[in-house]
Amino acid sequence: MIIQEPIQAAIWHCLNHYAYSDAIFLAERLCAEFDSDESIYLLATCYYRSGKPSQAYTILSGKKIVSEKCKFLLARCCVDLHKLSEAETVLTGNVGDLISSSSCSSFIETIISDYGDSAPFALQLISHIWWRSERSHLAAEACRKALYLNPFLWQSFQDLCDRGVKPDPEPTKIFKVDNLDNFNKCLGSNSHVNSTPLSTYNLSYESVNTFNSSTPAQKMINMSVPSSNSSISSGIQPFTPDMNNAKAIFVRPIGRKVKVINENAYSPLTPSFGVFPLENSDNLSVCSSQSMVLVPSATLNETNDQKFISKRSSKPVFSQSGNTSNINNLGTQQITMPSSPMSHVVRRSSRIITNNCSVKENTKSPNKKFASPKSATRKIKSGLIPKKSVFADITERHPKERAVVEVETLTLAQQALNLQKKTTEGLLSLLRDIGIAYLQLSKFNCKKAIQLFQSLPPRQYKTGFVLSMIGKAYCEQSDYLQSIKYFSEVKEHEPYRDTLMELYSTSLWHQQKEVALSALAQDMTALDRNSSSTWCVVGNCFSLQKEHQTAIKYFQRAIQVNPDFPYAYALLGNEYLVTEELEKAITCFQKAVKLDPRHYKSWYGIGAIYQKQERYELAEMHYKRALRINHSSALIMCHIAVVQNSMDKPDQALHTLHIALTLEPKHPMCKYQRAQIYSKLGKLPEALYELEELKEIVPKESLVYFLTGKVHKKLGNIHLALMNFNRATDLDPKGASNQIKEAIDPTNNQSPLDDSDDP
Repeated sequence: MIIQEPIQAAIWHCLNHYAYSDAIFLAERLCAEFDSDESIYLLATCYYRSGKPSQAYTILSGKKIVSEKCKFLLARCCVDLHKLSEAETVLTGNVGDLISSSSCSSFIETIISDYGDSAPFALQLISHIWWRSERSHLAAEACRKALYLNPFLWQSFQDLCDRGVKPDPEPTKIFKVDNLDNFNKCLGSNSHVNSTPLSTYNLSYESVNTFNSSTPAQKMINMSVPSSNSSISSGIQPFTPDMNNAKAIFVRPIGRKVKVINENAYSPLTPSFGVFPLENSDNLSVCSSQSMVLVPSATLNETNDQKFISKRSSKPVFSQSGNTSNINNLGTQQITMPSSPMSHVVRRSSRIITNNCSVKENTKSPNKKFASPKSATRKIKSGLIPKKSVFADITERHPKERAVVEVETLTLAQQALNLQKKTTEGLLSLLRDIGIAYLQLSKFNCKKAIQLFQSLPPRQYKTGFVLSMIGKAYCEQSDYLQSIKYFSEVKEHEPYRDTLMELYSTSLWHQQKEVALSALAQDMTALDRNSSSTWCVVGNCFSLQKEHQTAIKYFQRAIQVNPDFPYAYALLGNEYLVTEELEKAITCFQKAVKLDPRHYKSWYGIGAIYQKQERYELAEMHYKRALRINHSSALIMCHIAVVQNSMDKPDQALHTLHIALTLEPKHPMCKYQRAQIYSKLGKLPEALYELEELKEIVPKESLVYFLTGKVHKKLGNIHLALMNFNRATDLDPKGASNQIKEAIDPTNNQSPLDDSDDP
């Protein structure tokens, strides 16, 4: 007969070491013996983690599952396989279509009650389904509740921002430790990975206040030995913090020295991140790879406990199957840990239980206090405290001594909770700063967002995420040179990152950097051929080389890889627009806005199609729809002005251009269009003034010289007119390409020598 627990432990051990085939093999053996939700869940998890959601879905859907974790995994598989309706049914229990705004709150509370610590993730998953099914109000409520329960769910915050829904409350209140009801929903109550979450100790605000509800023995056991499902069984060391009188020690295996970090040492880079900041980068490896133990200084209560236990026991209490382990040099400079994976770190309440204590009872006079302990460098033998021994030691004490233990245990619980709160607050403080910056970027307040991202601590600033956000902000402002600068830093720091590389390629496309774009395309295809961003980059590369049909093929490949990627549809629509396939172009743009109603570039693309068809009212409507989303885009305002000018509304057009140039005083398209309208209205000096400024901004743009020549011709300056026409011809001997001409002046299809200025 097979016992479940060892097999389950072996399976998780394989999963933690990425031995997926071994994990699947063992899970199949377990399922053959035990046909239960637990074994089915474990087998499906093995397949899902190995990148096979279809197999996991088949396993779970073929069984009558009851447990919530099986339902959650099944819903996750359904979402990955684009079975959104079935995923909603699994999570909501056939009532998804009946949920309304009024019943949403009660449904969310049901999810919280059913899924426990997994409730934030279940809410995040169902919000994704509701976003996709265009139930934005319900999705927003689910995201807000998920963030309230677990503010570490950054994707929920990002979804709210990207959808244009104001996070309620503001980021300053979302990412705040005081709002947390239970740390278990953030850090988890159990763990199968090689780490010990603070929540292993099952602490919360309520647990500290109600600590006296259990027996003294249970209190000590709960604080000393985490649950069997926790990672303590994997050899990870727990810790009992003493925040008032302790030093942080990072423990390495036996025989190695331990570095001691001063509790007042703060990192100059990220001063608010975490409770135990580091003095230098050398300590980072210790912090990130080792367990952390707080060794409190000796106190009188500790000395009393040492005396009491030493006189009660004549053999080692720290033992397991007769084996003991040594702890040498219990000072703060070095500590040697037992190599057994089941041996616990010496704790404040357990370190003192030995058979060779350094404190001897003064039996001559019962009125005298306990003697002070000897040097802490003496060797003591220790091992794992059996629960029975702890229970016996505590329950057989004098009531006063038992009360002291209760007080000490409560203090330890409070200290552990304080450590948990302070560590969490460090991370939440960072998320708060990033969240405020990201919210500004989602509102297209790009300049403000750039300032906020640049004000982050240097260690966080020099990360791919932050640098790519700054690059995106510059790209939205049409400042492509700065965008290229920051995206190139992203590739330098994190060459594995593919997120937002499609925007990097767009910036390179606008700057006509063929070599850099080709190199980026090669890097991306070598990195990940299953990324939609990769094929967007490749498509932009061929688009820049005027190989539009090849570009269309690769944009279609990007959509095939990820059908939910709006930017791929927008790029494909732009390519169809260039090749005059307007019906296909408008279909692509409409799919993009269906996936993301705030994808302003697709609304802009639809407006460009209507403008090309000379349906100016519809063009203006869609341009203004795009402008409502990105209210600071001078490019969109410029096209609105062009349409207004085409509808014989030059005054409105000039007003629109004035607003645009207030936002971006050196925007070349806006200045060119204003010069053209001035020329049409006969304001030739004003037109020449704009064009001379424009030559300094874009000195190699042939159309600027064409228009300058026409203005001089109207003024009778034939010599200057011919000089500018010749300069335009030198810059573009074959004539300005239609693509560049339409980018600057979509309505100007006439000869430069024509006296007429009508568009």
